[in-house]
This record gives sequence, C-alpha cells and structure tokens, in this order.
Amino acid sequence: MTNDLESNTNYQVLRLFINADIVARDKNGNPILLVDVRMNTMHSQVGSQIIDSLAQTNGSIPFAMLVNPEEISIFKWGGERWKEPICKLDTVNVLSEYEPEFRNKRIFHSYFVSLVEAWLRDLAYHWHSQHPPFLEEIQNIGLLEKLTNGTTEEETEVVEVKV
Repeated sequence: MTNDLESNTNYQVLRLFINADIVARDKNGNPILLVDVRMNTMHSQVGSQIIDSLAQTNGSIPFAMLVNPEEISIFKWGGERWKEPICKLDTVNVLSEYEPEFRNKRIFHSYFVSLVEAWLRDLAYHWHSQHPPFLEEIQNIGLLEKLTNGTTEEETEVVEVKV
C-alpha cells in the first residue's frame, strides 16, 4: 500500500492505494469502512495490512473489518487499543440471513464478498430486514450511524480521503 497527497484550496486529499474487497461510504461519499474478506482464517499479516490502512488515514477512515468464514472482526481508529477488534461477530449468524445454506454450502470468494456487502447495505437501508443481524452491536460501536444511507463499492484499489 502506498499513498499520495494532492493539495486543494481548503484541504488535502490523501490517495491510498489499497486492496479492499469492500469500501463503505457515508451518505456524503466519505469512506468510513475498509473490508477485507478472506476464505480462510486470517493471518496476522492480513490484519496488520488493514490496521496500517487505518493508521495511514489518521482517523479519516474510522473503521476496518476483517471477515473470514468463522468470524467478523471490526476495528475502530482511536483509543489505546485500536489495533484490537472492538467487536467480533459470528459470520454464520450474520450471513445466514442472506444465504440460509451459508454453513453447508461451498461459497466462493466473490459470492462471500457479495453476502458481506448485502449485510452492510441492509444495515444502511433495511432492504431485506427491519432488524438486520447484529444491528445493536453495530449501533453500539458507532458504525451504524455512518453506514445509514451510505453506499458500498467492491474491489476498490484507490481510496481518496480528505485530511
């Protein structure tokens, strides 16, 4: 991952070259969440890459999410322990709402990413359920208000943030 700064009259734009499976943006188009989806349990290197992305934005992107078939780990910038997940969720309990056979069916990476994105969009718009899985937990960590009425993008390689 590299970055590039571009000056504007009122602010600077930090251009991050990353490899995120999903980038969630708030209703104003600002990136708020980087998501890395893995087909197997995560290696520490993957976790450190997403943590490095948060550190490079210095809080401009406040959340990161690491997803594997067993667990969803959410990180939040700031505080003493920001390099540790502030929330861990059971992936099967989340994604079975969108794919009832998630536990038993062979899931390929692109479909896995789409299921995670479906959940994030459900949290933002309630398109599937008035009470998406783990709604309260996402609200309690401050992510829900940022997701509300926002958008998501898959396979993003460049993210621009205002600093």
